[in-house]
Amino acid sequence: MASRDPPVISAMAAACFFPFLLLLLPAAATAPARRPLFREYIGAEGQNVTFADVPVHPGVDFHFILAFAIDYAADPANASAPPRPTDGRFLAYWDEANLTPAAVAAAKRGGGCGNNVRVALSLGGDTVRGANATFRASSVDAWVANAVVSLTDILTTYGLDGVDVDYEHFGERETPEVFAECVGRLVRALRALGVISFASIAPFANPDVQAHYGELWRRYGREFEYVNFQFYAYAANTTVPQLLGYYDEQSRRYAGGGGKVLLGFGTDPASGGLGPGKGFFRACRALRRQGRLHGVFVWAADNSAADGFRYERVAQRFLAGALPGFT
Repeated sequence: MASRDPPVISAMAAACFFPFLLLLLPAAATAPARRPLFREYIGAEGQNVTFADVPVHPGVDFHFILAFAIDYAADPANASAPPRPTDGRFLAYWDEANLTPAAVAAAKRGGGCGNNVRVALSLGGDTVRGANATFRASSVDAWVANAVVSLTDILTTYGLDGVDVDYEHFGERETPEVFAECVGRLVRALRALGVISFASIAPFANPDVQAHYGELWRRYGREFEYVNFQFYAYAANTTVPQLLGYYDEQSRRYAGGGGKVLLGFGTDPASGGLGPGKGFFRACRALRRQGRLHGVFVWAADNSAADGFRYERVAQRFLAGALPGFT
């Protein structure tokens, strides 16, 4: 990739540390090189993990993804009852004590050369306070109207850059067509308002999930830059050839839109798939040789903290070509 080619790296270094050299460098050399992409979910497990805890390599574009914003709220009449769906009125359910608007601003200021850190939020997730975070919409128009207002407030308050869509459960009336129109119109509206600059989806290999995201992709695929496909939801005994086969399958499924399928692993003890210590990076090398490795993402920082973010470091060094200055 271009970011690992020595002449381009030299130009990047000159632009970062010796601004006056910009006048001396040819125009092609001063154009910002595209860095490989690394993404990490954070905040879902309440482990008091902060942005500052997570190592960020200056040679990658790094996306933190806050998990989760959910359109559910507590029942004011029964505090012990599970939260109820709110028809698109989203609230922040991530670790708000540590992952504050000020912390977001500090993380973005503290990124590597070229401001390489951006922060997004993820919608939905698996559960909310122990109950399924099921997608519910009274109508497409009502859900979209509520979602645009509530998410614009959260995105602007926190100074966020993008959204990720990770609904994993769907109501009986919330067909793939309803889901596609709700989410597709929402993302399109947030772009038009200028409150997001990128979007992604996070499906996995479940027939109902794939039906909903497949319809969303068919109708609105060009609204999404990335597909965080949950390869860690496959069986724990997945092999390198199997993972590469799954990658091919999902790349075909999510072809023709605006996004690229990213390869992901989980550090949650419950994660399956091909783990980072069992061949994941062999699969990455194979895809990179083919020019098909679009980036890596991790679920999740909350779980990785116990191991000192070991595999986040390995993954970022791998993506950046082992550039110096990062351990």
